[in-house]
Amino acid sequence: MADLSIDFAGIRSPNPFWLASAPPTNSGAQIHRAFEYGWGGAVWKTIGAPVLNISNRYGSLSLGGRRMLAINNVELISDRPLDVNLREIAEIKRLWPDRAVIVSAMVDADPQAWKDIVMMIEDTGADGIELNYGCPQGMSERGMGAAVGQVPEMC
Repeated sequence: MADLSIDFAGIRSPNPFWLASAPPTNSGAQIHRAFEYGWGGAVWKTIGAPVLNISNRYGSLSLGGRRMLAINNVELISDRPLDVNLREIAEIKRLWPDRAVIVSAMVDADPQAWKDIVMMIEDTGADGIELNYGCPQGMSERGMGAAVGQVPEMC
C-alpha cells in the first residue's frame, strides 16, 4: 500500500484525511471512532465558554439540477464543559499519538481569555490550535468570532 503520511506545518499524520471542526468532532468518543476507521486527523469542534441550547444546523447546496452537492455546518461552538473537552483531548492524544489533533477555540474579545484558553489547550498535548477569529454564525453579537477577526489589534 502507498505511504499516505503527511507533514503539514510540522504536524504529522498517517494520511491527509482529516475531519473538520463540526458536530462529528464534538467528543473524544466520536474522534476515537473516526481514528479507528482510519482518519488521519481531526479538528476538535470549537471550544470555549459552552453555548447551551443549540441544535445541529446544516445547510445544503444544490446547483444545476444536482441535489445536495455540499453540506455546510452552521452550528455554534461546543455545548460541552471546557474541562470535559480538555480532558478528552488529552486522552485522545495519549491513545492516538500518531494522529493529528487540532483544537479550535473561540472566546470573548479579551486578550487574557485567549491567553488562558491557549495555555489550557497546549497542556493537552494537542498538535495545533485554530484560533477561531472568523465564525460569522451567531457569535458576533457576543463579541466573538467574526467580531474579533474584524479588528487586527485584537487578533
